[in-house]
Amino acid sequence: MSMGPILLEPNYISPIWAGPRISQIRGLPYGGDVNNGESFDVSAHRGMVGTVLNTEHAGMKFDQLIREHHDEVIGSLADDATVQVCYMDATDNLSVQVHPDEEYAARVEDDHEKAEAWYILDAEPGATLIAGCTTNDLDALRKAAADDTIGDAYGLHMPVSEGDFVLVPAGTMHAVGPGILCVEVGTLGFTTYRLCDWGRGRELAVDKGFDVLKTENVATVTHLGPYDPSVAEGSEAQVRRGFTHALCAANVIDVHGEWTEEMGDRYQVLTVVKGEAMVATPDGEVMLTYTRSAVIPACAGSFTVRGNCRVIQSFVPEA
Repeated sequence: MSMGPILLEPNYISPIWAGPRISQIRGLPYGGDVNNGESFDVSAHRGMVGTVLNTEHAGMKFDQLIREHHDEVIGSLADDATVQVCYMDATDNLSVQVHPDEEYAARVEDDHEKAEAWYILDAEPGATLIAGCTTNDLDALRKAAADDTIGDAYGLHMPVSEGDFVLVPAGTMHAVGPGILCVEVGTLGFTTYRLCDWGRGRELAVDKGFDVLKTENVATVTHLGPYDPSVAEGSEAQVRRGFTHALCAANVIDVHGEWTEEMGDRYQVLTVVKGEAMVATPDGEVMLTYTRSAVIPACAGSFTVRGNCRVIQSFVPEA
């Protein structure tokens, strides 16, 4: 069976910390309690699975498509070895939180490891995020978690700007800060343990959070800088690694006209983070506007990106 690029319908939610920029970019209504401040654009997780928008499989859930057409869609990977892509627009701090690794997630939550990496699309001057702990003193951390001050007292605050890619391994204490618009590329896991919610009263999971917290973990940052529109059209595409994790990885590609990639036997996800792109495979093509993603099925064999744009190429790396 042949298959062109696959588009999925985003799943939007409106967290209490979120802003309107995703809605503004995509022309969606917003206001009041609805801001669409978080958008799960590519996911096969049971908690937020996407629906296919195009191809002959339109209307089918993405996880069902994988089950019924496994080899064509994701190739040699296991059904649950997929990446997720999610946008976040923060006008307030996200909760200070931590995610479990594969062993704990499987044993306690019937879930998978949640490791993630944030690509910063926009950051207000002085914007920071929390990406680690400033102490290994668990007693001090527990005391601060008990009075909801762990983020201020012991969060490792990291300044970010457009073009940064921040890898946050499972077990790392973290929180996206206000003024940041980012896209998250991560593993299939969905479990989050809140250690602090800045006094907003939402449910915490401190005991489980401390079960999985690795105080030695610190996020790693790749500074890619903004896309340069002054590069002459027809110049060779610039391909750089954004991050590498055992379960997922991403390249960042600056395209100035056209870029073609030969694929192996695994699917990939393309996400436009500057400009817009026509994405073509031997069996179809789709136009991706700013912030949109397409799944390139394993059976495609190759794809071409046309336009003046920056694209994130997400995939599961070889072991």
